[in-house]
Amino acid sequence: MDTPACPACTAPRLSIVQKGELKCSYCGSSFKGMPLVCPSCGWINNTEAEVCPDCGEPLSVIAQVIHRQDTVGGPHWLRKVQSQAGEIKLAEEHASQLRLQGLQEIDRRREIDIAEQKKRQSKENRIVYTIALIISLLIIISIVLIWFLFR
Repeated sequence: MDTPACPACTAPRLSIVQKGELKCSYCGSSFKGMPLVCPSCGWINNTEAEVCPDCGEPLSVIAQVIHRQDTVGGPHWLRKVQSQAGEIKLAEEHASQLRLQGLQEIDRRREIDIAEQKKRQSKENRIVYTIALIISLLIIISIVLIWFLFR
């Protein structure tokens, strides 16, 4: 493996001073493994942890440097999210299908309502036409009767 790069100045001059401590011979920065909250997932880790047990992100400076040197494709959290992309896509497709089915059901009910409204309107129109026809016939019969009576 090549000499690891310094996280502060990016010079490839890090050397191990003692267990858990690195020092850059170029800029003089010293890095000690510190128990931290995982920068990727927020998990609180113990002081000896090299890698976050929750998400796998390297925690110590040594682990971060080694991880950066050995890893192609970005940080661990990014690779983890990218590996979940297929599952996320399937879940979104399923949710989209459910939304589409819901909208199709709404549209089907709307079409049924429109058809029922047309039937009601047609029936009402027939009733109005029938009443108009009856009234017209009564008027014609009345005119004919009046004509016969006064003739």
